[in-house]
Amino acid sequence: MGKYAALLKYEARTIWRDPINLYMCAFPVIMLGLAAFVFPLLFTSTDVLQGAMLRAVMLLLVVVILAFGSFFLAAMAAFLLVEQKDEHTLHTIAVTPVGVSGYLKFKLSYIYLMSVLGNILVLAGTKLLAGDKYSIFGVSLFDQIHLGHMVSFAAVNSLFTLVLGLWQGALARNKVEGFALIKGTGMLALLPALTVLEVFQGKPQYVLGVFPNFWAIKGMLVQFMPVRAEGDLSYALYLLVGTAYNLMLLAGAYKVFLRKAQY
Repeated sequence: MGKYAALLKYEARTIWRDPINLYMCAFPVIMLGLAAFVFPLLFTSTDVLQGAMLRAVMLLLVVVILAFGSFFLAAMAAFLLVEQKDEHTLHTIAVTPVGVSGYLKFKLSYIYLMSVLGNILVLAGTKLLAGDKYSIFGVSLFDQIHLGHMVSFAAVNSLFTLVLGLWQGALARNKVEGFALIKGTGMLALLPALTVLEVFQGKPQYVLGVFPNFWAIKGMLVQFMPVRAEGDLSYALYLLVGTAYNLMLLAGAYKVFLRKAQY
């Protein structure tokens, strides 16, 4: 247990010394501020946002709330992994009792926990502070979910944090490539927003299922909506598929990272 406590201190110092990592770590709190105080202003700021347009904008912003906390923590994970490849610290870790494999599991575990807590913070905080502002057909979206939905969504959605961060860390050979990959995959976080479009309602939505964050986010959107569309699965089934798919991708990313890591 002591060896992991020492690793945790080392990781905390690594995050603390880099302002970019601190920003990414704090992003769930920033996201909560946007969701609770900034986004609701858009719903009443102009008469243009009425009817179908208001519904589309609200659902798009809900996807942003659901997606971006995990994405920025995935970026932090990628930066930390690439930094260690750059500085060859994995070389030292490889000869310790923990080993690279044990160290990687430890790092993924605490990042996963941070992501889960961040997701719950954003959802619970938004419901508490501004839940009544997110209303469609006179029904508050956040009245449709409870703590169980938040925790289960966070548990599945945070797997995407690990998948994305580990793949980025595996494929990038240095910090420059890592930053480019993070920028390039930024749109991936928002792709589930395409389900707002009419063309992706019903069965065509499953074309987006190739993107691992689709399943948890779509499941929560279905739970939010007072009326379920034809072709939608249940909330639990979306999360079940998302769990299986993300775990498969995570296992692949884990093997690729260990193979590509230079130590």
